[in-house]
Amino acid sequence: MIILGGTGNGYAAEVTKSNRLNVSSRTASRLYYASEDDGLAFSWTGISADVAAALGGMYLANTSQVRKLYISKMYLYADVPTQFKIWCPATYTAPDGTSVVGVNLNRTSAHVAEATCTVNETNNAFAAAQVVCTVRNNETTGDEFGQWVDFESALILGYHDAVEVELVADTAAFEITIFGHFYE
Repeated sequence: MIILGGTGNGYAAEVTKSNRLNVSSRTASRLYYASEDDGLAFSWTGISADVAAALGGMYLANTSQVRKLYISKMYLYADVPTQFKIWCPATYTAPDGTSVVGVNLNRTSAHVAEATCTVNETNNAFAAAQVVCTVRNNETTGDEFGQWVDFESALILGYHDAVEVELVADTAAFEITIFGHFYE
């Protein structure tokens, strides 16, 4: 027996001889669908040879006036023991630092990230009251492990909203990658 879709689009579903609908399902992240369906998933990677203590490692602001930016994950690495303070400035202040370009995760898409991203950001003063979370690394001499933070797209940036990763210690090297997608 075949059940036809009621919308007239020609879709059909098979019913087994025991009168059960034969279905399959899959689970995928919102980041995947934003990349596959819309070409609006991006990553921003900041790598620096040096950043002074208590300066912004990486700053990312949504500049889209029509889409929100959903932060999915962050990868955080520093070569010394430190805390990464992930915080959201209360008001938009244009960043000052080295620009980072968002890379579209759907390599067949021509969309460009509507965002401003910098490393070694110095224009936004850290505000403890705006901290979303703090992550501490386990870095010791010769130990090179980064930390992952999974926001599951729950950190949402509207127009001119931003997220910044502050490094507490003076580092000789760090790396921060932020994964996110735009959605109306």
